[in-house]
Amino acid sequence: MASVGERHAGGSPRTLKRCPLGQTIERLASDRGLHLDEVAEAAGITFPTLHLIFTGRIKSPKLETVKAIAAALGVKIDRLAK
Repeated sequence: MASVGERHAGGSPRTLKRCPLGQTIERLASDRGLHLDEVAEAAGITFPTLHLIFTGRIKSPKLETVKAIAAALGVKIDRLAK
C-alpha cells in the first residue's frame, strides 16, 4: 500500500509513523487521492493538528475534530474506528 506523505519543499512525500487511527486516515485519504494537508484543510483543522493525531501524539482527539476528519474523508465517524 502506498503511504500518504506530507507535502514539503521538493514535493516528494516523507513516510510518517502512524497510530491505528492514522493508518485508517491514511487508507481512506489514499483511496480518495488526498494528501494529509488536503484532509486537514477540508476538515477545518491545521496540518500540525492532523499530523499529531495521525502519529498518535494526540491520543484522544476531540469528538468534533474526529467528526470533521470523517466528513472531510466522506465517511461516517465509525469508519475511523476500524
